[in-house]
Formats: sequence, structure tokens, C-alpha cells
Amino acid sequence: MDLTLSGEQRLLADTVRDLVERECPPDLVREIEKSERGFGDGHWKTLADLGLTGLLLPEEHGGAGQGVLDLVVAAEELGRGAMPTPLLASAVFAAAVIDLAGSAAQRARWLPAIGAGTAIATVAVLEPGARDEWGAPDAALTPHGAGHRLTGTKILVPYAHVADVLVITVKVAGVAVAGSVLGTDASTPGAGMSTPGADVSTPDVGVAAGAGSGGGRGLVLVDPGAPGVTLRRQHDGGGEPVFEVVLRDVEVNAEDLLGTPAAAGPALAVALDRMTVASTAYAIGGAQRALDLSVEHARSRRQFGQPIGAFQSVAHRCVDMLTDVEACRYLCYQAAWKLDAAWKLDAAGKVDAAGRLDAPGAADFEVAAAKSFANDAIRRVFTHAHQVHGAIGFSMEHDLQLHSRRGKTFELSYGGSTWHRERVARGLDL
Repeated sequence: MDLTLSGEQRLLADTVRDLVERECPPDLVREIEKSERGFGDGHWKTLADLGLTGLLLPEEHGGAGQGVLDLVVAAEELGRGAMPTPLLASAVFAAAVIDLAGSAAQRARWLPAIGAGTAIATVAVLEPGARDEWGAPDAALTPHGAGHRLTGTKILVPYAHVADVLVITVKVAGVAVAGSVLGTDASTPGAGMSTPGADVSTPDVGVAAGAGSGGGRGLVLVDPGAPGVTLRRQHDGGGEPVFEVVLRDVEVNAEDLLGTPAAAGPALAVALDRMTVASTAYAIGGAQRALDLSVEHARSRRQFGQPIGAFQSVAHRCVDMLTDVEACRYLCYQAAWKLDAAWKLDAAGKVDAAGRLDAPGAADFEVAAAKSFANDAIRRVFTHAHQVHGAIGFSMEHDLQLHSRRGKTFELSYGGSTWHRERVARGLDL
């Protein structure tokens, strides 16, 4: 693996960094956090004009057709500036689910708009009591007359209040779609798809693949303004808007269903791995900024007639921060590169039906290794940063807290350390 970024990737990183430094300074981030919308419309338009909203999307749908590694480079720079943006939720997670599981009509309807930034989509996965995003959903889709009804509750759904469409994970059983029955037929679009990076050896995989005894997992497109949908603002401490989405007998038509459970589980697994890597890159950007702030403070803050960085206890904390940030970065690069390699090999028919290239080198293995390490390492980075800064680092007026709050949210999102270590262990046949 060549860890050197290409000229185009370095240009992308420089462009996004310049944008964030110029248009989204920390004081503006604080203002945006307090706003109802939760992100800057001008920032969103600029990101769309740069092509970031369509970076991963296929060219036939107006996207750039670039890889996850390109996305990682951009996401790290966004995280370095703590820019609040629905980019990852919409253009990475939701777009991937629609692209992988949707019909031709659904992809044509949503992907060009998401790629152009004229539509925002978000995925509602987590439910009350769920351990993480990989758990089986309780939100139930049931037949009702000529259509279906959806009832359930989702939590911590990012940017639901500005979304044009919600992608909802649901439990389905015996729901008819285009002449087939969800949970029993894999003949609809997306069924039988190979799934580079999908984790087929982890707990609950039967449910994730749509084979659970309580019905398969399905994916449903829902208008957030539809009757029966209620949004309630929640606060996760991370600075970006998240919502509880309550669904009560929401009408769902056949054209709103994304494939079958046989397609939904694998598509969601791939999309989750992409989102996990993207969020890791964003968190690494914040950790890098915490390191920069700490080194600057250690050089300028003086005690006993010398900079505090001259004291070994402070200097070595900064060194430990550096090694953790660098380790996180290259594990993230490795996972992104592996996801891209798996996708290219799949197009050439070289990935098996389980979506595995090899073990322990499979894409899902690398994603889990990166996330499990980053969860702990980024927590260490912010612990050291606050120790170096002392009391001032806990002040809301200081920039460090912008990043440390996001770092904690990252640690608790898209799988905890125990979950991802279990994925790695199973990849080692343990």
C-alpha cells in the first residue's frame, strides 16, 4: 500500500482546509451550533460547488465517481475546523444506501439531487435501547390495505429537520413488493448484490442479512413531513443537530421500499463501513487540531521562568498525542484504501459472495481495526490535551472544547470499541 497522497488528493485537502479556515472560524462554529438549522447554508452551497456532495456518487448520476480515500482526505479537513455539515450523513451514508439498495428509479430520483446538494437525505438507524447501529430494528412495517404502515421510534438522527427524505431501517415480514414478498424473495433490485466490506462473521449477522426470526431488515424512504412523522430535537453534546423521529402509522407505498431484506442488510453493512471510516477521518481532524492547540499552548504558556513544554510531563503528553493521531490516520487510510480496493475487485468479479477479499485483510476487518483503535486513541488525545491546557481547556470560550465534544460523540457512534474488537477477533478466527 502506498501511503503517499496523490497530487489531486493533496490539492483537495488544501482546498477544503483553506475553505474551512476562511469561511468557518471557531466563533462562527459556536454561532451555528446555537442556530435552529445547525449548519451554514452558504457553507453547504460551497461544498456542493466544490463537488464534495457528489464525490462518491457514480458518474451516471452526476457524481465524481471517486473513492473513499478521497472522501477521507476532505473529511479530515472538515473535522480540523469542526465545521457542522450534513455532508457525511447525506452524501456518504444515505447516498450509499440508496445507491446500493435502491431501484433504478429511486437512484435516478435521489442520487443526482444529493450529489448536487439540492437535496439532503439522512439515515435513521438507532432506536431506544439499541447498543449500536448494527442492532436489529424494532420499527415495524406491516401490510395495511393496498399499502403498508410504519410504526416505531428512531433516535439521534442527524439533520432530520432539514432532510428531504429519511432512510429508515425497519423490521419487515410478509410485506408484498412488486409481486414478491419481503423476507421471502430476493428478486427485487439490489437482491443478491455482492457486498465488498460487509461483515458476515459478526454477531446478529442473520438479522443484518434479513434472515432474523422476527422478520427481515428492510429499508424505507419516508418524507419527514408526512402525516404520522414527528421530529423532536435531541442533544448529544457533539454540536450538530440530532433528532428523535417518531413514526405512527406512517403510510408507505411500494415505491418507497428499497429492495428486499436480502439486499437491505448487505447494503446497510457497506454503507455503515463507509460512514464509519468517514466519521473517523472527521474525528482525526479534530484530534489533529487538539494536538496543534496543545503544542502552541505548551510553547507559549510559561511557568517557573520557562515554557511548560520544557517540562517532560507536558512534552511527553504532546508526543503521545502525535503518535496516536498518526496511528489513527494511517489505520483510517488503510481502511479507506481497502474499501476502494474491494469495490474495484468486486466490479471485476473477484470478490466472493460474502464480500470478503481475504482475512485478516478484508475491508470490514480494516474498518473495525481503525475504529476500535481510534475510539480509544482519540479519547487519549483529548485527555492529554485537557491536561496540557489545564482549566482554560474546559472553558466554552476556548476552541479545544469544540473538538473534544465531537471526539466523545465520535467514540459513541458507529460502534464502540468492544463491538469492533469483536469484529477483528472474528476476522482472526478467534
